[in-house]
Amino acid sequence: MRRWLRHIGLIAVIACLVGPVRGQEVAQPLSPDAEALQLEITARINQFSDELSQLLVVGKVNLSVSNDMGVSKSVINAMEQRMQTLNQTYNQLDVKWNTYYQAQQMDIANSEDLMNMVAKIEELKQTVKDTLDAKTQVVEAVANFSAADQFIMSQVSVYKNLYSKAYKLSLLKQLAPKLEKVKAKEQVIFGDLQTNYNQAKAACEVVPSLSKRMEALDEQFVIMKSVSEKVQALEYKPFIQRVKDYLLGVAAVAIILLFLNGMMTRFKAYREKVASMKKYSEMMNNNGKEKTYPTI
Repeated sequence: MRRWLRHIGLIAVIACLVGPVRGQEVAQPLSPDAEALQLEITARINQFSDELSQLLVVGKVNLSVSNDMGVSKSVINAMEQRMQTLNQTYNQLDVKWNTYYQAQQMDIANSEDLMNMVAKIEELKQTVKDTLDAKTQVVEAVANFSAADQFIMSQVSVYKNLYSKAYKLSLLKQLAPKLEKVKAKEQVIFGDLQTNYNQAKAACEVVPSLSKRMEALDEQFVIMKSVSEKVQALEYKPFIQRVKDYLLGVAAVAIILLFLNGMMTRFKAYREKVASMKKYSEMMNNNGKEKTYPTI
């Protein structure tokens, strides 16, 4: 029994001695080499953070676009080159950061402070990437709008000549094959017009400051669409049939004008009637108020 008590007491003493030793090992400060390495990693991460922050500031600079004038090709080229340079800078930083982090991953994982810094770097990287992507989209939209604008405006004179040529070809029956060729050519051109018009509208949604310039494109597109429909409707007709169509068109316009004039006359008579009834009502009310009685 005494032997067992001695063994238990010895084990207790050993446990008491070992416990403080282990505690001292946990609380041991970093070695000079480990501390120097941690300081070096901290400085390098801060450097990456500074470089990303500078890139973010540059990327946030507004790209001004006139709301009523077109954008010159030289301006668009400058904007595209600028965004290309910024994106290349970001990609280079991204590669450098990933390479460095992989090399120091084990040492970073041993420090909670370093892990927090890494998390902030990742958030900053994502912010910079989103900003540059948004600016790149703006530049692409402006370039697309400018290209569409130039194409649509260049077709105004083309459409005038197309309709004139198609109309002359429709006057003679033997020229019908040439008229069909002009119609086919016009369909191809209008397909390109529609594509560019849709491209301009999409760009305007990305860059609202282009909306005023878009109004001019809307007007021209509607005109050319109307011309396109007229060109496609042209066909050879005998002279008598053309005269009949013209007279029917004039008669239709006359009927519409007659109807509108009748509606305006009725509306005017109705307004005069309402005005006269209002005056009569006011007169009756005034007569009732102006009654006077003799006083003593």
